[in-house]
Amino acid sequence: MKVALIGLCLALTCAPSCAPLCAQEIQLSSAAAPHKGHVELLSDAVEVKAGEPQVVELRFRVQDGFHINSHTPKDELLIATALQISAANGLKVVEEQYPKGSTFRLPLASGETLDVYQGEFRVSVRLVVPKGSSTLTGALHYQACDNAVCYPPKTLPVVVAVTGR
Repeated sequence: MKVALIGLCLALTCAPSCAPLCAQEIQLSSAAAPHKGHVELLSDAVEVKAGEPQVVELRFRVQDGFHINSHTPKDELLIATALQISAANGLKVVEEQYPKGSTFRLPLASGETLDVYQGEFRVSVRLVVPKGSSTLTGALHYQACDNAVCYPPKTLPVVVAVTGR
């Protein structure tokens, strides 16, 4: 039964650590459309100091009533949330830092607990950007679940305009 529940509730994440630097919060413009796969990117543009490592926080929101496994799920059979960023346009990704998940108790069977993201969560990315305009591109891989079922894994495109000043 436990294996069936684990197989039922899967989700996706990754975990590096990031030196505590002054993080740049990325703001979402009103033109961005929400994603239809239970998770949306709330960040689409940021301005940072060029040529030096800077921390940028990518903000995501999990739709109400759903959860996704954290970057470090409690069982190896669960799909971890993972952010993959392409190093292009002169951008250099130094490291990523994922938040701790919260404990979620399954209401079914044994009440097994999971380590998940719900609501808003942020992934910190430490990067070096060139002067001028660049685009940070990548993807967030995850699997959304509700209290009864998990849905097929999804990939959310991540595109953020970055200006190095």
